Amino acid sequence: GDDGSRRRGRRARLWLADADQGSQRVTETASSRRRGTLGAAGDWRRRLLLHHLPTALASAAAVLVLIGLPPFTHRSLFTGAFSLSLFTIATGYVATALLALTLLIGPANLLRRRRNPVSSYLRRDLGTWTAIFSVVHVIVGFQVRGDGGAFGFIDFFVADGKPLVDSFGLGNWTGLAALVIVAGLLALSTDRSIRELKAERWKNLQRLNYTLFALVVLHAIF
Repeated sequence: GDDGSRRRGRRARLWLADADQGSQRVTETASSRRRGTLGAAGDWRRRLLLHHLPTALASAAAVLVLIGLPPFTHRSLFTGAFSLSLFTIATGYVATALLALTLLIGPANLLRRRRNPVSSYLRRDLGTWTAIFSVVHVIVGFQVRGDGGAFGFIDFFVADGKPLVDSFGLGNWTGLAALVIVAGLLALSTDRSIRELKAERWKNLQRLNYTLFALVVLHAIF
């Protein structure tokens, strides 16, 4: 009886040890998958160094390069070619490129056979800079083509009391709609919003990103 009890005890200990090892392997595998998923790391310092800083520097460099390219100007930025008009165009292109990157993160995770999280910190951080460059693009654009008055921006949308529906007006209306959406998405890109709205509702609102991209394309066409 004692030998049987000891054998059963050993088997139970071995079973528990195997279960612990299996649980540890599952945890390590899940952890490694999270690390391999683009934008899964939420540590603020890591996001600042790996997301925000590189995005800000690359975006600023892209603006400078675009301003100096022949499609924008026939002279170099550093020989007096800078103008607010060129700056407006360049920031618009950079904002569009950043928006496109936010839409590519999900497919990139799928191609790498990684799980797509409900919220990607990389996507949210790129979206932050998309919003920043979008706002700069709009503000500078108003300065370039406006009359300088406090309400001069109204002329971009209305003339003689009627909405502008020509190419200029439609371009501005689609741009305004895009700005409202990007500002709303930025306001919702917080952990608190996810907790309050719940994952499914929050994700559905974030899918307005696709509508935003369509509006940006229309804005550029008009």
